[in-house]
Amino acid sequence: MARIRLISVGSRGDLQPYLAILLELQHRGHQVTLIGSLNFQAVAESHAVPFLPLPGDFTTLLNSEAGLALMQGKPVRLISDALLRELLETAHAAMEGTDLLLVSPLCLWGYHLAEATGCRLVVLSPVPIMATGDFPFLGFPASPPSKTGGRTRRRLRRRLNRISYRLVSLLKWRQDSRVIQAFRRERLGLKPLPWGGAQSRRTPPAHLVDPPVLHLISCQVLPRPVDWKASASLTGFCFLEPRSADGAILPTPYSPDRDLTAFLENGPAPFYAGFGSMITRDPEALAAGVVEASQLAGARLILSPGWGRVVPRAALPADVFLLEECPHSWLFPRVQAAIHHGGAGTTATTLRYGIPSTVVAFFADQPAWGRMLERLGVSPATHRLKSLNAEALAASIRALASEPRFRKRAQELQRCLAGEDGVACTVNAIEATLVGSMR
Repeated sequence: MARIRLISVGSRGDLQPYLAILLELQHRGHQVTLIGSLNFQAVAESHAVPFLPLPGDFTTLLNSEAGLALMQGKPVRLISDALLRELLETAHAAMEGTDLLLVSPLCLWGYHLAEATGCRLVVLSPVPIMATGDFPFLGFPASPPSKTGGRTRRRLRRRLNRISYRLVSLLKWRQDSRVIQAFRRERLGLKPLPWGGAQSRRTPPAHLVDPPVLHLISCQVLPRPVDWKASASLTGFCFLEPRSADGAILPTPYSPDRDLTAFLENGPAPFYAGFGSMITRDPEALAAGVVEASQLAGARLILSPGWGRVVPRAALPADVFLLEECPHSWLFPRVQAAIHHGGAGTTATTLRYGIPSTVVAFFADQPAWGRMLERLGVSPATHRLKSLNAEALAASIRALASEPRFRKRAQELQRCLAGEDGVACTVNAIEATLVGSMR
C-alpha cells in the first residue's frame, strides 16, 4: 500500500477524472488524499475521499475581475503571488510520508514539494502538454502533414510547434519564479533552480528525471504523437461513473422531478446547452443568443445555467426548459445533441454517450476540442463566444438535427470508447511508477 497525494485546483470538471482515479487507487488498497480547491470539498467528502482544502475558491476566483478577463481569453494571472505562496505552504504541510505525488497541469508547482519530500511525481493531464512537432501548445488536433511547402518548411513548422511548449513553460516559470525560488530556499531548504526553471536543469534529482505524464485522453480521439518522450502516454478518458464487471456503463442514480420528466416526454428529444464553470460578463446575452438560435432552428432546448448563471432576462419559451442540476451521464443519453463550451470533460462525456455537439469556446483548450469534434465528424462547426451570433449557432443546430451523419459517427465513437477503461489504464500506469520507485 502506498501513500498517494493528488493536488488539483479548478472547477468541478477539473475534479471528476481525478476523483475517479483516486477512488480506484483507494479500491486497490492505497492510502489517498486529495489536496484541492475549497470548492472540491463537498464532492470529495460525498465519495469518502480524504480531503485537504487549499486556499482560493475557484468559484470566487473566476467571478473576479481577473477571472472574467481570463474567460475572455486575455493573458491575465488568476493566481497572485500571495495566493501561490499560500498554496505551496498548505500543500507542503500535507506532504509528510508521501510515496507518490500526482499533480494536474495547474499545479505543476508540486514538482518542488516532490523534490523536497523525495517522492516520485506523476503529471495527470486532460490536454496534451508534452512537446511535439505535430501541433503547437493547445493547438491540437494536428493537421494532416502538408504535401506542399517543401521539406524545409515542414521541418521549421515542426520545430516551432515544439518550441511553443518550452516557451509556455518558460513564461509560466518566470511569472512564478520569485515566489517559488524563495519558497525553495526558505521553507524547503533546496537550492535555487536555473533561470529557465526545472526544464533547464542539467542534473535533476534521480526521482524527478522525466516524470511520467499521463494524458487522460483516448487514442481514438488523439493518436499518440510519435515524437513524444517515452515518459508520455495516453491512458484514456477517466469517468467517475461506475462500470459493471463486463465494462458496461452502469445507470447513474438520479430521480428527475415531474417537470423535467414531462418536458422530455412531451416532444422530440431536445438539445442541451450548458457551459459548466465558464463565466461571462454578460450571461443574459449569451443565454438570449442560445435561446434565439434554438428558436430559429425550431429545436427544443434544455438550458443549464452553470456557474455563470446563463439565464435570459426575458421569459423562456414553452419549448425551453431551465435545468439547474442534473448529471450529464443521466441527461446526455436523453438529448439529441449538445451545445457546450468545449471543456475536456464535457467533450469526453458527449463522445462517451454518443451524441454530436457544437462548441461555443471561451478560451484555452476549448477551441481545440471544438476543432477536434469537427475532425472526428461529430460537429458541424466551432463558435467563439466573443463573435457568437444566433444565426450561425442556429445553422449548427439545424445541421445536427437534419444530418444523420453526425449522430451516426458519434455512435461509432461511442462503441469504440466502450472498449476502453481509462481509469484502470491510468491507475495501472501509476502503480507501475510505484513499482519502479521501489527497485
